[in-house]
Amino acid sequence: MKSHLLYLKFFSGFLCAYLFSIAIFNWFIDPFGKYQIIKIAGINTEKTQVEMIGNRTLKAIGLLGADYHAIILGTSRANNAINPTHAALKKIGATYNTSLTGTNIYELEKVFDYSLKHHKNLKEVVFSLDFLTFSSRRATNADFEQSMFSEQYSLWTKLRNTFSLDEVYYSLKTIADNVANKQAAYHTDYTEQGFAKRTFPLPHHQLFIKILSKNFFVNKQTYAGFCYSQDRLHRFQRILKKSRQRGIFVRLFISPIHAWQLEALRIMGLYATFEQWKRDLVTIIARNAAQYPNSPVYPLWDFTGYNSMTTEAIPAQSEQVMQWYWESSHFKKELGDLVLDRLFSYQSPKRVVPNDFGELIHNDNIEAHLLKLRKEQQHYHQTHPQDIAKIEALAKKKMRKIESPCP
Repeated sequence: MKSHLLYLKFFSGFLCAYLFSIAIFNWFIDPFGKYQIIKIAGINTEKTQVEMIGNRTLKAIGLLGADYHAIILGTSRANNAINPTHAALKKIGATYNTSLTGTNIYELEKVFDYSLKHHKNLKEVVFSLDFLTFSSRRATNADFEQSMFSEQYSLWTKLRNTFSLDEVYYSLKTIADNVANKQAAYHTDYTEQGFAKRTFPLPHHQLFIKILSKNFFVNKQTYAGFCYSQDRLHRFQRILKKSRQRGIFVRLFISPIHAWQLEALRIMGLYATFEQWKRDLVTIIARNAAQYPNSPVYPLWDFTGYNSMTTEAIPAQSEQVMQWYWESSHFKKELGDLVLDRLFSYQSPKRVVPNDFGELIHNDNIEAHLLKLRKEQQHYHQTHPQDIAKIEALAKKKMRKIESPCP
């Protein structure tokens, strides 16, 4: 009997020591950058395995990399085009682009909360607003709850995986990659300040067709199943309130989607909702300002419409390259720089913002602004009949609208 007890004690002690050694090893190497305590060049500085657990985790880790004074908040549009090293942002201090691909306002609120928690010196937010993030069908991404952005993420979540053999594998792979001088995904896919190093390889005309036919005309999380959400509006309102409470200035803008994208939205029967969304935004901002009369109003710029930038011609030839757009939804850094120039009243010696690009909107001018855009839309129809015909033919062939009730 005593021998069995001794054996059991020995085995228990061995198991505890084994698990403890695994935990210490994984904590020391920190393959996913969860602790950010010990960094040794050639051993674990490059977190090459972080890409295995998702884009959200990668961004959450990257946001801990410095003392940031400003953040960029938004979707993949901002992720690919709003440069955190723009000269106007440099004057504020270090800026991190927290924008997420395929996100929604629920996720963005959690990202904002996380930024507030870890950056006491946060002064400004550049907030890229996209219509899609206000749809209740825009689901929370699968890897979000596993990231440090999620309120479900806890010390236990960290520790639980630290004891796993799977993480030992990733720790060993991290060491091997560091010895081989391999770079982590946040260096190969992103800059250190979270800006996406992304290019779109297909010819522009092909990209325009692809993005509309395979995404916006058929996907329930985009236009095909759009459900305007009051809850998401409420979350947007909360972000503004939290900003006021921390003394953070927020610069808001509606992304400059291409005219083709606006036409797709119109064809899907969402243009009236799109206009109402803009009305709701200016109303929320006005109410927020009224509650803080001694503080400046948060400006909202609208870059949508049919202006000299958003109506850029789409090349017919595959070798021709567009100046401002990748496809109808995503614009280039060059256009993002003009957006930032306008937001900060920054005058660059290298470029000039066209007079018709961007309008400051508020309760007093919103109806006149929407009427102006409708007139511009009519003019675009008259001057670009071939473009309209192509989009409508594509919609007729591909469109599959989700008719089930909104959640």
